[in-house]
Amino acid sequence: MTLRLAVAADVPALAALYAQAARTFGPAVYTPAQVQAWASFGADTPAFRDYVLGARTWVALDGDARPLAFCGVDGSGEVRSLYVRADATRQGRGSALLAHALDDARARGVHRFAAWVTPLSRPVFERAGFRLVARVTQDFQGVSFERLRVEGPTARDGV
Repeated sequence: MTLRLAVAADVPALAALYAQAARTFGPAVYTPAQVQAWASFGADTPAFRDYVLGARTWVALDGDARPLAFCGVDGSGEVRSLYVRADATRQGRGSALLAHALDDARARGVHRFAAWVTPLSRPVFERAGFRLVARVTQDFQGVSFERLRVEGPTARDGV
């Protein structure tokens, strides 16, 4: 798996990966309306562009230089994204990419991390040392979602 920082030209491919992940994995925990709302965010070009480029987003590429996954952490330690292409899941790529993005942020002086996660991604974050600190219900594109707030790991967690 080759890693590099995302650039503007990556946004369409990452939006497609994002929407594919929502449509593939979302039905396991969300209603059809929730899946549609979640997947549609990738089509909101200006907002999705900021989602990717407003953080230091790492892209994992396959052997054909196509995106396998992406993970972005902003300067405040907010993990803004972690998505893996459907045919590349369950192989440790998400965990490896999250670890790389956190290590990169630590090297830039960030030492506290947090994220809003789904029930699908929560186990990946917990394996990385994050802990659940809150559950909230919020509307997104007119559809109600339960969101999970996780925090950690800190340098003293040994991660």
